[in-house]
Amino acid sequence: MSPWRAGSPGAHAQPKLGVQGAECARLMGMACVLCGSMDNPTDEDVIPKWLLRAFAVERGSTTVNVREESGSPQEVRKLRHFQITLDGGLCQKCNNELLGGLEQVVQPILEPMAVRYESTALDLASQRLLAGWAVKTVYLLELASRQQYPGARPVEGYQPSNSEIGWLLAQLEQRPAKLIEPPPRSMVWLAGWDCKKADVANRASTLNYAPSTAPVPTVDGGEVVGQFTTLAIGFAAFQVFTVDYVEADVRKAKVWNPGPPNNIANAIRQIWPHRLRADDVTWPLPIFFPNDSFDQLVNWAGALRRGGA
Repeated sequence: MSPWRAGSPGAHAQPKLGVQGAECARLMGMACVLCGSMDNPTDEDVIPKWLLRAFAVERGSTTVNVREESGSPQEVRKLRHFQITLDGGLCQKCNNELLGGLEQVVQPILEPMAVRYESTALDLASQRLLAGWAVKTVYLLELASRQQYPGARPVEGYQPSNSEIGWLLAQLEQRPAKLIEPPPRSMVWLAGWDCKKADVANRASTLNYAPSTAPVPTVDGGEVVGQFTTLAIGFAAFQVFTVDYVEADVRKAKVWNPGPPNNIANAIRQIWPHRLRADDVTWPLPIFFPNDSFDQLVNWAGALRRGGA
């Protein structure tokens, strides 16, 4: 039987959290992870407050899970509230002005998709904006996971390079938030995933995070290691590939995996970079992954290729 199906996901109340990722070391007393400033440190809500309010996770406990690219989730710990922070990780300007401005333009697009599964048409500008937001969130989520859950994950996620962080900072400083672009060589896909557990009231997996490495072969026979990470927030699942694009260019690395296999191509749509003759993406997608098939999404139904094309 196919691991994905068409139709609308089930609807139950209050979601609960599941975070997937890898082993790590604590990051405390650090400078701003974007600009390097030691002035006016603030705590960054990696999952922004507007999403916390939209999901309305107030009662009970939420379970933080981790998962490698395949395999069963491993519980890390329980939280009273669905919230992950990078403590002292951003200066006030980067947090409130730069990233705050990005969240303001993303919220009207992403909240209806992720929380209520509402229909919409994503034009090219919206696709680019969501892709940039997904890359930013994956970067900060990994840093927060290392800080908050040291030693709790079996596989370490991807720590963004200086060039990738520098690109993000330059985009946020030099462009209006709605015009930012992901770093060179990055790729982002969008999929639908039924975060609600069938026949179980008040149970859902609001946040799922599954990082994996993505080695890109180089002409000298070596490789530059990037990431392929799945980040599902509610019903919206983003899959992000990034790599140190400076090192990749210097070493003449190949282009990483161009996309999912044909049998699930309608379930996972590339939103960055825009392909030739790219058009609007209609949400929800015609095929979505059911709740028990998150691994099928993460590994592209067993066909994920990690090398360069």
